[in-house]
Amino acid sequence: MSIEFKVLGPLQVRVDGRVLPLPAGRARILLAALLLHAGEVVSADRLVHWLWDGAPPNPARAKATLQMVVTRLRQALGEANVIRTVADGYLAEVPPGGLDLHRYRDLVERGRTAEALALWSDDPLSDVRSDTLHRDEVEPLLEHRLAVLEQRLAMDLEAGRAAGVVPELRALTRRHPVRERFWELLVRALRQAERQAEALAAYQEARERLTAELGVGPGPALREQHRLILNAEPPSPAPSRPHGSSQSPASHPPGLSAAPMSHPPRQSHLSPPGPSVPRQLPAPPESFVGRDEALRELSAAAAGEAVVISAINGTAGIGKTALAVHWAHQVAERFPDGQLYANLRGFDPSGRPSSPSDVLRGFLEALGVPRGRIPATVDEQAALYRSMLADRSVLVLLDNARDVDQVRPLLPGTPGCLVLVTSRDRLTGLVVREGARPVRLGLLSRQESVALLEARLGRSRPAAEPAAVDVLVDRCAGLPLALAVVAARTAGAPAAPLSAFAGELAADRTRLDALTTVWDVFSWSYEHLGDCAARLFRLLGVHPGPDVSLPAAASLAAMTATRARRALAELVQAHLVTEHLPGRYTIHDLLRAYAADRAGDEPGTGLREAEERLLDHLLHTAEHADRVLYPQREPVELPPAGPGVTPEPMASHAAALDWFHAEFRVLAAAAARAAERGSDAHAWRIPQCMATWLHSSGHWLEWLDLCAAGLAAAERLGDPRGRAEMHRGLGRANTLLHRWDEGERHLNAALRLFEELGERALAAYVHVNLGGVCELRNQHAESLRRYLRGLALFRELGHAAGEARALTAVAYIHHELRQHEEAVRQAMAALALYERLADLPGQAAVTENLGLACRELGRMTEAVAYQRRGLELFARSGERYYEAGAWRGLGETYRRLGDLDAARDALRHSLDLFTDLRHPHADDVRAELTDLGIAR
Repeated sequence: MSIEFKVLGPLQVRVDGRVLPLPAGRARILLAALLLHAGEVVSADRLVHWLWDGAPPNPARAKATLQMVVTRLRQALGEANVIRTVADGYLAEVPPGGLDLHRYRDLVERGRTAEALALWSDDPLSDVRSDTLHRDEVEPLLEHRLAVLEQRLAMDLEAGRAAGVVPELRALTRRHPVRERFWELLVRALRQAERQAEALAAYQEARERLTAELGVGPGPALREQHRLILNAEPPSPAPSRPHGSSQSPASHPPGLSAAPMSHPPRQSHLSPPGPSVPRQLPAPPESFVGRDEALRELSAAAAGEAVVISAINGTAGIGKTALAVHWAHQVAERFPDGQLYANLRGFDPSGRPSSPSDVLRGFLEALGVPRGRIPATVDEQAALYRSMLADRSVLVLLDNARDVDQVRPLLPGTPGCLVLVTSRDRLTGLVVREGARPVRLGLLSRQESVALLEARLGRSRPAAEPAAVDVLVDRCAGLPLALAVVAARTAGAPAAPLSAFAGELAADRTRLDALTTVWDVFSWSYEHLGDCAARLFRLLGVHPGPDVSLPAAASLAAMTATRARRALAELVQAHLVTEHLPGRYTIHDLLRAYAADRAGDEPGTGLREAEERLLDHLLHTAEHADRVLYPQREPVELPPAGPGVTPEPMASHAAALDWFHAEFRVLAAAAARAAERGSDAHAWRIPQCMATWLHSSGHWLEWLDLCAAGLAAAERLGDPRGRAEMHRGLGRANTLLHRWDEGERHLNAALRLFEELGERALAAYVHVNLGGVCELRNQHAESLRRYLRGLALFRELGHAAGEARALTAVAYIHHELRQHEEAVRQAMAALALYERLADLPGQAAVTENLGLACRELGRMTEAVAYQRRGLELFARSGERYYEAGAWRGLGETYRRLGDLDAARDALRHSLDLFTDLRHPHADDVRAELTDLGIAR
């Protein structure tokens, strides 16, 4: 068995390649702290300090609670448990090579810095919430990484790779504007690449930044680079520094060494990164020039104390997003509670802007609300969102809004936050009612256009051909998007004269207006693409979603993944698509419209075949992911995928969840597009294969919309199976939304159709679904009848998974009817089936119910045993909400036994989990603790 622990990014434990679900709250902090000091004894006092972010509210009980947290963590880790109790505290005994931090240290010691840095996936422990742990341990680790990064970049320069590191160094100087070593390396790289003018400009910018921010000028090393530029001396490689040098990162920096830190760590003015402190801003634009007046307007608007809203408007391609993102990065540190970003896709060629509900879900998750706890309706989501932002200072960037109605639900309700909105619309209603400050963006001036080209190409090349620059600037008509495409095209051929490109662009063109001009520029760039890249670009014009993954692009074009990757890289280089996330590509809506126009160049039926391949790719991948999420579900029979389609494999439950989360909007758009183009089978099968995820993720309103459109498609086809599946989906979604009459109507329609089709197992499931509707209406007798009918059908069919589910429902109804002996009998039968099926969540649920029934029968020893076993199973299966409820139930059992200390401890665990989930049950548990004599 292989066990791997990761702290150089989100906290993660893998057992034989499978990600192990970890408990939340203090157990997660405990594991993180021990792994950071793996092999070292960590005292109980230090752990208490980190677990409570300082002094605990009840110091007398802190160590006892710590022991319970240790117990819970060990249960969750199971076979991966490495936590050991020692005389003075605890330690983690991690096997050799089992911790990414240990491998990082080893690689740094051996000078293999690039490999060491590749182990980092994100900021360390980005999902662990402890300000003190981040301050004491993570910040020194981040500082060490920067020092290793400096060392790696210096080695790259010594190896003659100057041109390759310039973009990375430019990004680093933007991110760390007063870290002089990065400026020194940037100036040196530009000088080594013979880009003297840019090197001088970088030195001047470094000098100004250091003087303004720190009140000091450049140090000796940076001044030496300046002298070498002025004297035109060639760069000489710096000798490698030994590991003991003060300029080299130590192999065991503070926070990594085996010994405790001997001095207090530096304080941070920002909260540590984590789920509740989002950092969602896109990367700042590579080259940003001009817009001085607009920047001043934004800064003036941000000076107030109320909720500040700035509405940046202007035509397509004018640079609204670039301005907003550039300015947002400049002021980001003024918003220590984070930055939220959403592309509202208001003018997407697909005609499907982002819904406020989709955006609110994303924002709430980024603010730390678990997916399963997000409300279903927009009004409830918006209310929770405003509550989450109350008393916080957050910057919210809403990009590409269609209209005021799309924006209003996304506005905070209390002072301290700032909202930036970009739109082609003037958003007059936002200005009138919400007091938004309008910022109108016009075309770039000639001077700004030239500056933008120089920023992309360097100054020497445009300076040598001013006449050609005049033509290029004129053809782009002050549109930044057009200038960016021109710059990308010319930068790709550095040896060619600019006059050649100017001649191509000017030939046989008649500029009518700015948008006609940008179309001409797109054509000019498109015509120079290779055949594979040009074809993929055309086909991306018919992709319905907001972005596309590499595997989906490969299926769309019937290419291998390797050829698709190369084609996408060429499109990125030509500035025709953007890789906004690793492996996911987006395209500006003007470029998408242009690509859709060129899609007509596809010969014969090529375009329709490409759309069919994409739908097949999404459908078959969704079916596979759904099967991974719910292995016991009834098989979904699909026709084989077409030639050239390569569905994506799903390695784990977590991978399936991540895929649905990433592709949800694409799947919804694809189902709608399928209905529009007459692919009605895809229109109902796609929501069928999303049902498990839609149910568990809380996207119940979207489930209704998808199934309603799918039902219409199935009716057009005259397909009774499709109609039955969509009626069942509509019934389940309506039931979850407490629309019981509608839910019952659709479920009865599904039942009739499944019975007519002879689909007895699916009919049995619908009986159980109908029993659930009756249960919610407190119609327990009718509910029991429905459950028993489903149970009888499952038993006739020998359907173990369905039988277990029906037995669990029957047991619960008997418990509600106070028929506890019968509840125990039915639950024991369900437990035997769940154990045979290795269904961990099912075992947990029915074991917890056994404990509750035994308690009501007065069999208290059995009740405690079952409830503790249920807790262990919930922790292992990652069912945090149900684990919280199980702790609460155990607390009540201990209360009845008269063991008030144990009851309080159990309720504290419940309260910690419910609080972490931001669930209203936390208030109920807090009240129960107060009744027991403890207020929290």
